[in-house]
Amino acid sequence: MGAWVARWRAALRIARRDAWRNKGRTVLVVLLMMLPVAAGTFAIGALKSSRPTAETQITAAMGTQAQAQLEVACRGARAPTEQQINGGGVCFPDGPDLGELTEAELVAALPDGDGVVVGFLAATGLRTDEVLVDSVGTVEVDAAQVPGLVGDVDGDAMPGRAEILLGPGVAERLSASLGDAIELVTYEGSVVDVEVVGIGDRGPRVVVGPGTLPDGYGSRTWFVTGDAPVTWADVVALNEIGVTAISRAVLTDPPPPEDVYGGQFQPPADNAMRVGGAVLAVVALGLLEVVLLVGPAFAVGAKRSARTLALIAASGGQPRDLRRIVLAGGVVAGVLAAVVGVAVGTGCALAAYEILERSGEPVPNVVVPVLEPMVIGVIAVLLGLAAAWLPARAASRADVVTVLAGRRAFPPTRRRRGWIWLGLAAAGMGAAVIGAITSWTILLVVGVVTFEIGLIVASGTLVGVGARIAPRFGIAGRFALRDAHRNRSRTAPAVAAVLVAVAAASAGLVWTASSAEAERQMWRPVAADGTGVLGLHGDTTGGDRAEQFDQATGAVTELLPDAAVTPVRKLRRDVTQETSVRLMAIENPDVACPGGQEVWPGADDDRCRSDPSMYTGISLPDGVLVDDGSLVSLMGLEGADAAAAALAAGEVLVSSPDDIWADGQARLQLMDQAADTFGAEVAVPAHVVNWGKAEFALVIPPDVADQFVEIAVEAPGPDGEAEGPSVSVEVVGALVTGAEISQGDIDRLNRQLSEMGEGVTFAVEGNQSGPDVSSTLLLLVAAAVVVAIAATALSVGLALADSRPDLATLAAVGASPRVRRRMTAAQAGVIAGIGTVVGVVSGVALGFVFTTWQQGDVYTGTYWETVVPWEYLVLLLVALPALAIIGGWLFTRSRLPAIRRAAS
Repeated sequence: MGAWVARWRAALRIARRDAWRNKGRTVLVVLLMMLPVAAGTFAIGALKSSRPTAETQITAAMGTQAQAQLEVACRGARAPTEQQINGGGVCFPDGPDLGELTEAELVAALPDGDGVVVGFLAATGLRTDEVLVDSVGTVEVDAAQVPGLVGDVDGDAMPGRAEILLGPGVAERLSASLGDAIELVTYEGSVVDVEVVGIGDRGPRVVVGPGTLPDGYGSRTWFVTGDAPVTWADVVALNEIGVTAISRAVLTDPPPPEDVYGGQFQPPADNAMRVGGAVLAVVALGLLEVVLLVGPAFAVGAKRSARTLALIAASGGQPRDLRRIVLAGGVVAGVLAAVVGVAVGTGCALAAYEILERSGEPVPNVVVPVLEPMVIGVIAVLLGLAAAWLPARAASRADVVTVLAGRRAFPPTRRRRGWIWLGLAAAGMGAAVIGAITSWTILLVVGVVTFEIGLIVASGTLVGVGARIAPRFGIAGRFALRDAHRNRSRTAPAVAAVLVAVAAASAGLVWTASSAEAERQMWRPVAADGTGVLGLHGDTTGGDRAEQFDQATGAVTELLPDAAVTPVRKLRRDVTQETSVRLMAIENPDVACPGGQEVWPGADDDRCRSDPSMYTGISLPDGVLVDDGSLVSLMGLEGADAAAAALAAGEVLVSSPDDIWADGQARLQLMDQAADTFGAEVAVPAHVVNWGKAEFALVIPPDVADQFVEIAVEAPGPDGEAEGPSVSVEVVGALVTGAEISQGDIDRLNRQLSEMGEGVTFAVEGNQSGPDVSSTLLLLVAAAVVVAIAATALSVGLALADSRPDLATLAAVGASPRVRRRMTAAQAGVIAGIGTVVGVVSGVALGFVFTTWQQGDVYTGTYWETVVPWEYLVLLLVALPALAIIGGWLFTRSRLPAIRRAAS
C-alpha cells in the first residue's frame, strides 16, 4: 500500500510541475474540462429555482408559524373530500351533507393543543388616484397570529382594521409607499379606504386587518396555530369532515404517493415512464459530452508531454508508470476544473436570476445548489479519468526512440471500422425512433446513446471523408484537410467534442421550438398578442349600456390616441329574465359520443375525446358573437381572413366539425339550461375555425342574428302559452388595436373604467400566463449553445496547439505569417465545420426523437410536432465555423521558434 501511495505521489508531483510549466495548455485543458461542470451546475440551479420549494409553498400559504391552512372543500353543501398533499383534491357533493362547520368540530379534528384563527380569502382591486391593479389575492386575518404571509415587512407587520400590507409587486404597480391611502374595491362594487402600513418582500398578494373586507365577502379559511404538527393522518380526518388542508408537516415530509388515497393522484404510469425516459436519455448524452470534452484535453496533453514520458521510459519507467502520470495529470486538471466549474456555473446562475428579476420575470425560488455541484465535480473528475485512459494507454505504448527523435508515428487507417460505426449510429437512430413511437423507454435510451457513440467513434472516418475532397480547395484548405486526416488522433477527439456539444444545442433548439408551438396550439386566445380587449361585464341594459360604452371608449382613445376601437356585439338574452337562454349549434348525432360515454383526452373512440386545451386568458361577456367579418379579421387569429370571408358570405362559424351535418350546414336553435327549446331550428351554411375558445363556439352574421331576434319574439314559452325569451344584439365591449399598450397603461385605464360602473374592464391579450416558452428552458438552451461555442473554441485551440510544430516548420522554410494564419484558420474551419455540420444534423434527429416521444402523451400529445428553427440552426451552422476560423487567424503567432525535426 505504501509503495502504491508513493508511486501516485510521484506521479501527481510530476503532473503538477508539468501543468505549472505549460500554463497556457493547462488553462485550455482546465477550461475544456470545467465546461460540463459549469453547465451542469447552472442547469441544476435553474431547474431547482424554476419551481417553488416546499418551504416557499408553506410560507406562501400559511406564513412562517402556522401549522396549516384549512378550507371547506365543496362550495355549497359541505361533504367529504379526498385531496392531494398540496391541498387540491376531489369533492364528493353527492355524499352526505355535513351541515354547517363549527369551530369546535374543526378543532376536534386537529392535534391536541392546536387552535385555529379564522380568515377570509378574496380577489379585490386596489386603486389610487392614478392606477387600478385588478384581481389581487387578498387575505383578511389577524397577522399577529399568522405572521410572514408577505415575508419580512418594512413597516408595521400587524395591520388593523382598514390597514393593509402590500406584496412587493403590487406596491410597485401602485407606486405606493408607507402611509399612503389607497382604495380596496370588491367585485360587488364596495369601496373600502385602507392605509398602507407595511410592504413585504415576497409574494404577489396583500394582507388586510380583521374587519376590513365587507361582511360576507370572500371565502372563509382557517390557519392552524399551536406547536403540534398537522400530520397526514390529521389531514385525512379533516377530509372526512369536508375540509382540505395545506400542512407544513406534510409538505416538509410528504407521505409516499401510494398512501395518498391509494395513489389516485399519481401521474399515469406511462407519463412517468415518458419523463423518466427523456431524463435518462438527456443524462446519458450529458455524460457522453463530459467524456468527449475531457478526452481531447487529455489526448493533446499526453502528446505534448510525449517527450517527458519517453525520457521516463528510457530511464526505466514501466508502462503502468507512464499511464499513472497521464492519469495524475487528469486528476490535477480535474480538481481545478471542478472548482472553477462550480464557481462559474453558480456565478452565471446568480447573474441570470438578477437579469430575470430586473426584466420583470422573478424566479419563483432562488436556489444556489451545494451538494449537486460537488457530485457533478466528482463525476466529472471520474469521467475525465475514464476519458484519459485511452490517451494514457497510447502514451505507454509509444515508441521511445521515435518520440525522442522528434518523429511522429501516424496510426494506420481502418476505414472499414469507421463505416461499421456509422452503420451502428444509423441503427441506433432507428431504434430510438421506434422507442419514441412505441413509448418503449429502454429502447429509446439505448438507441440515443448508440447513435451518439456511433457518430463519435466514426468521427475519424468523417475526417477521412473530408480529406477526399481536399483537391477541390486551395492550398490552405488542402493542407488543413490532409493534415486533419494524417493526425486523426488529434483531430477526431476535437471533432467529436464539437459534434456532441452542437448536437446538444441543436436538439435543445428543436425541443424549445416544438414546445413553444405545442403551447401555442393549446392556448386559446381571444385575439392576437398585444390586442386590447374592453369588456362590459355588468348587467346594465339599454341606454345605460350604450352610455357606459361611450364613456369607456372615450377613456381608451384619450389615453391611447393612436388606437383603433372596434365594437364587439353579441346576441344576448334580456338580463332581467330568470331563464338563461342561449343560441346553440346542435351537434351532429352521427358523430356524437355513443351511449353517453365519458368524454376524455385518451378515449379510444375519437368521438369521445375532449380537447385538453387551456381555456384561460381574456373572456368577453356571455352571448353569441355577431360579426360581418370586420371584427374577426382584426382579431389576428390563424385563419381569420377565411373566417371573415365566410361571415361576409352569410355563413356561421363553429369551433367543432361535429357541429356541421352531412349537408354541410349547422343547425341552430335557442335553448336554455334545462334543454328547453324556443322557436324553430334553423339550418345555416357553416365554416369551421380551430380557435377553441368559448367566444368562438358560435359566431353568426348580423342577418342570422336578426332572424333569431324575430324567432324569440314569436316563440312560445316552455308552458306553450307565454311569450318566449327576449334576445337582442348588444355591444358588450371593444377590440383596441394599432397601439403599444404597457402594463402602466392598463392599470391607469382600469382606474378610470372603475368609475363607470361594475364590470367594466380592460386587458391586453398576451399579458396572461400564455404559451411563451419558460425562462428556465430558454436558459438551459442558452447554456447548451454557450457550451457548444466554448467547446468548439477550446477543442480547436488544443488541436492547433498540437499542430504548432508544423507551423514552425512552415516558418522555417519561408512561409510568411499571412500564409501560416491562412493554414491555421483553415485547420480551425475543418475541425469546427465537420463537427458543426454533423452536430446540427444529429441534433435535429435527436430533437425529432424527443418530440415524437412526447406525442405519446395522453393529454397533450396531439399538439406536439417537430418544429425545426432553421434560422437559429443556420446561424449556429455558420457562426461556429466562422468564429473558429476568425479565432485561428487572429491568434496565430507571427513569430514561432524553429523546432528541430528529425527525418521520418
